[in-house]
Amino acid sequence: MEKPFDLNLYNQKVLRYEWDSLVFLIAEDIDTNYMFLAEALRKTNVQILWAVNGEEAVNICRSGIDISLIITDIQMPVMDGYTATSEIHAMFPRIPIIAYTAYSYEGLKERMVLAGAKECLIKPFDARQLLIVIRKYLFIS
Repeated sequence: MEKPFDLNLYNQKVLRYEWDSLVFLIAEDIDTNYMFLAEALRKTNVQILWAVNGEEAVNICRSGIDISLIITDIQMPVMDGYTATSEIHAMFPRIPIIAYTAYSYEGLKERMVLAGAKECLIKPFDARQLLIVIRKYLFIS
């Protein structure tokens, strides 16, 4: 028998970043950047999958794993974050995608949103800012 939905417990978990039942995919080719993101998410207890390029991210999504959210760099080898975002969003439009980059230019954010990203962060950003952005999109169906 399934427990009834408890709105108070739900709100507490969301506000405290207790997301232990969720799976996030990080698409990032640089180890230190991945480590920063993984550390920023550590207190949330999410399960993290790591793709080192956009093609790998697309393949992980196709594998059938129930991914709750994707964080992707835009500049990666093999397949960039823009192309990966576009392909993933076309197949799995319910998965929120948060893109980020160190190289900003006019129209970049708009281009990523058109590809399917919910938001595009520009480095440098801190862990708190990342968590706030994630929480904003995480529980929207």
